[in-house]
Amino acid sequence: MRDPAKEWGLPDWRDAGAYGDTAAWSLERWFWEFLRRRDDLRTEFDEKKDQKYQDSLLLWKRDNSVSPDGVKTPYKAGFSVGTRKIYPESHIIEHLPNPRIGDQPYYALPRLYDRALTQVGKKYIGPDEKYFRVDFDLDMPIRPQIEEAEKALKEFQIHRNGKTIQKRRHTEKWLTYLRVLDARECGASWSEIATILPMTAGTEQTARDTWEQARALCFNF
Repeated sequence: MRDPAKEWGLPDWRDAGAYGDTAAWSLERWFWEFLRRRDDLRTEFDEKKDQKYQDSLLLWKRDNSVSPDGVKTPYKAGFSVGTRKIYPESHIIEHLPNPRIGDQPYYALPRLYDRALTQVGKKYIGPDEKYFRVDFDLDMPIRPQIEEAEKALKEFQIHRNGKTIQKRRHTEKWLTYLRVLDARECGASWSEIATILPMTAGTEQTARDTWEQARALCFNF
């Protein structure tokens, strides 16, 4: 019988302490914990891991200064393949370590971008377009230019949207979200999941809603 907890390295969702010292997790670690619960990324890693390992062995063997024994295997922390699925719109190739391992070294974790960086060519941008281009003088101090650019961008954003736009992260909910995702994957019922929610919100409908919110965070952190 399939055991998702063992297969994907999931802690015991019934015990918040099983997740470790989450208060010490970096933002990138939280990002990774939600990413590694995505089926599409799990599948992609398994499809690519063997070829990436063989390619890495060949690369190390060409370098006589390093033993091939030092190449990480797919089931070791730090091994990763490349993926475009984390940032599909920008086609950024990111690290995708083994989704079975939560505790990864910093260099193997996917980078977290809070905003899409779009390069705009040197052309006129009309007032109705969503991008505003700012030029920087490379022969002048950078910091004052950044401060002035930030002021200008905020003014244009307020003019366009009526307010500045900020992405708010409800970090206090993230551990509950992970537990709910893991509980559902391990076959827990909505009523069982409701028992780990705050008493004032412990209903089956709230459990469903919480799962949907957690699931959404896996794709839009």
